[in-house]
Amino acid sequence: MTTASLAASLTLLALLPVVATAQEAGAFAVTRGSDTVALEQFSRRPGELSGSLTRVAGVAARERVRYKAVLLPDESAPLIEVSVWRADDPEEMPARQTTRIIFKEDSVAVDEASRWSGVRTLILPTERAAIAYLNLSVALLEQATRRAEASGTDSLPVPFFNLGGGQTVTGMVSRVGADSALVRIGTVEFRLQVDDHGRILGGAVPSQGLKITREAGR
Repeated sequence: MTTASLAASLTLLALLPVVATAQEAGAFAVTRGSDTVALEQFSRRPGELSGSLTRVAGVAARERVRYKAVLLPDESAPLIEVSVWRADDPEEMPARQTTRIIFKEDSVAVDEASRWSGVRTLILPTERAAIAYLNLSVALLEQATRRAEASGTDSLPVPFFNLGGGQTVTGMVSRVGADSALVRIGTVEFRLQVDDHGRILGGAVPSQGLKITREAGR
């Protein structure tokens, strides 16, 4: 091996631990008593968050959602793609609906493609650097706690864009002690355990009787 090749190999080996620690995979379970309400698996790497969320509460609510978001340093996501199936649809079946959401300053373009109604585009108002909110997705909610932790303040207002309805609501993220945070969105309050990077380790939504548990990636 030449000196140049050896140097290149050593450089590559030195970079491998950095790349590994920058990537993260995990799962969240949302439960109500002994019933599972939702299961989410996610993967986070520099510039990208992707996940699969299965909502299993009630026959009418059973559905499987996959999402992929492009992330910016401020923890916002200017581009998100969301695909939806019924929970019992075969894995190889095309999505029943696919939506692409593109944020730009104080507006958002929503392109919806359905197997039955074709494609439609909506332009909706929002706020700059709004964080996408997907019901029962803890990994997307974590964008808010990460942003708040990076701000170095005890409380931070955060705009949330509801992927399920298209409304923007300004919530509040507050640090409570060394390892806890409150996220208030409208009348809903999330009581969360977080680490010093804003990662959600667990929590609860008392008004809905929900418990959030973080699990290792599967």
